[in-house]
Amino acid sequence: MLRMTAIALCISSTGCLIAAQAPKSGVVASGEQLAVVDDIKTWTTTHKEKVGETEYTDSDGNVIAKGTTYADKTETHQMKIWYPVQGPQQLADEDFFGITGDKAAQDQTLAMRADGEKWSHRGIGIMAGGAVVAIVGYLIGNSTASPIMEIGGSVAVAGGYGAAAYGAREMNPETHAVDRSIAERDANKYNQQLGHTVGINVLKKKF
Repeated sequence: MLRMTAIALCISSTGCLIAAQAPKSGVVASGEQLAVVDDIKTWTTTHKEKVGETEYTDSDGNVIAKGTTYADKTETHQMKIWYPVQGPQQLADEDFFGITGDKAAQDQTLAMRADGEKWSHRGIGIMAGGAVVAIVGYLIGNSTASPIMEIGGSVAVAGGYGAAAYGAREMNPETHAVDRSIAERDANKYNQQLGHTVGINVLKKKF
């Protein structure tokens, strides 16, 4: 039963395996200056935290049961991120490098996104297959086959989750195939051709 609960929790958390919404793709040069924006991503997470225990006794004072009390605890997290922009518009990395003409950086970015998509689909497929095997093993109730199927299915679910999480990270617009300095160099070079100077904006996002 514990393994089945773990599988259910893993499957229910697949929302975390979906990459963050990317900026509109297919953007072309507009004549506006390019820049690399340094930003701070802020988000909160909520989890259950043990805050106390309660003992239940009979009329003779013997402890017959124990109960645990949990409360929601919210934590705030922050992470430094960067992203390219054209004027006020945020760009996908591949569009940015396409505009600047940095084919090597664009190819690396596209290759990473494609690899991420592959691992995401593969991981979700493995998770689904592992869950089916584990559930079937649990339902058939065979003393020999059931534990093997449940354990094997659980391992597959965990492995698939890891693969899908890796893929989602590679597809996340906050994950970059090249260093920030390369993007800033390309923006400077491009803006010099336009006769502009790169402006660095500092914003703050909340998720």
